[in-house]
Amino acid sequence: MSISWSFEEPRGVAVMRVAGYLGSNAVDRFSEGFGWVAARSTGTVLLEVSELLGWSAEGEAAVLQAAAALKERERSLAVCGPGHLEATRLWTDQVHSMTVYADLDAALSAEAPSSG
Repeated sequence: MSISWSFEEPRGVAVMRVAGYLGSNAVDRFSEGFGWVAARSTGTVLLEVSELLGWSAEGEAAVLQAAAALKERERSLAVCGPGHLEATRLWTDQVHSMTVYADLDAALSAEAPSSG
């Protein structure tokens, strides 16, 4: 099994939804998709992972690499809904490089530009 991803911009915020299993065979697909999303947006990218069934160590590392790439461009990554995913020490050591939200609604409430 691999991943599928989609892009939307609710309330002016870039959201990349990822579903399936982010294993070593899906890292390139994820990285290419993330690059596409990052190139077509500005500001924070919300990575919505509530439909992700799991990830390998390589998949987890790809998410952390995406966060690092955005940080280099003075942007940030917010991960939405990762509570069901098994995290390794790598994740817990690097989670400070991104913001983690319980779900997409919480992330949008915090990250969407104010309208007035």
